[in-house]
Amino acid sequence: MPTGFHRESATIYQFPVKPTRVPSRFERARLMEREAADVCDAALDSCWYHDEAVREADRPTKS
Repeated sequence: MPTGFHRESATIYQFPVKPTRVPSRFERARLMEREAADVCDAALDSCWYHDEAVREADRPTKS
């Protein structure tokens, strides 16, 4: 049985002294507008073919 033992020392990490810069609300709004502009136009389309099918189903049928 060993009589002596070796302990490893703890590792110390330096935290950043200066916190990271947080964007202002105006910068966040500008970033959101830029991201919204990247949305595909097709995602905002009214799906005319669906609208036409609904109109066609609403037309009275001849009996």
